[in-house]
Amino acid sequence: MHIARPAFPYPRAFANPEPDLFVKSDTGRGEAVTVRNGDVSQTALIARLSDNASEPLRNAMTALSAGVSAFAAEANRSRNEVHPARLPAVLRELVTKHVSPAYQGTTKAGVQAKQDDAAAWARSTTPEPSVGTVGNEYRQIWLPLSLAERAARIEHADIDELAAIQQVPGMFRDMTDTPIWAEIERRSAILNTAKKYALNGAFNKQSTAADPLASGPDQSQVEAEAQRLIDTRKERLNNLSLVETTLTSVATVVAVAAELPIEAAYKLLMGRE
Repeated sequence: MHIARPAFPYPRAFANPEPDLFVKSDTGRGEAVTVRNGDVSQTALIARLSDNASEPLRNAMTALSAGVSAFAAEANRSRNEVHPARLPAVLRELVTKHVSPAYQGTTKAGVQAKQDDAAAWARSTTPEPSVGTVGNEYRQIWLPLSLAERAARIEHADIDELAAIQQVPGMFRDMTDTPIWAEIERRSAILNTAKKYALNGAFNKQSTAADPLASGPDQSQVEAEAQRLIDTRKERLNNLSLVETTLTSVATVVAVAAELPIEAAYKLLMGRE
């Protein structure tokens, strides 16, 4: 008696290929990797950093993008080769193999970049301590002022006045966590940078027919350069924000794909299981 054999060697559930678990696309801002698991869909955006980002950070993000891409490709193959009950465990192994090392490397590079930026910003915004009674006199002027009055005073304050306020943040707790304090730091950074350039002779005035005896620093050029440095720092902070968003989104995608709680997915990525 002839017994017919099934045409497909796998269980019936695999006879029709499953749709891809992961789909990749380029958003113009980076690579988007979307996972669709049942009714749940999440996207990881591997952001593209600006040239302002440190080389170690850019290299780490490139490695993370490659790792996530390799994971997505193998996950798509596994979906059609592995029994559904075993798939989450297989995907966890693939995460450990392809994504975890680059994820940890990006985290390390991001923390280092954040620390480096904080140290550089502190050097730019921390003024020399005021001497004598000048600092106390400035503080006595500021204390009775309203927040609005203090904010209006910053633009025309000199480096000594701002230094007097920054020296004792405890006296001004009502504004240390407000945009006013951030503006004091920003203005201090400009004035401190301007002072540095003035001392080393950079951006000196150029003599002209109208001003043949021009000498000393050109204050407008000095402050423009200081503002350029401030803007460069904003770009660095934006890069760090993109790295944080990338790391969070990758953890979310891993959680959905491997059917894990978000904290368990994060521990898997960080090698803490």
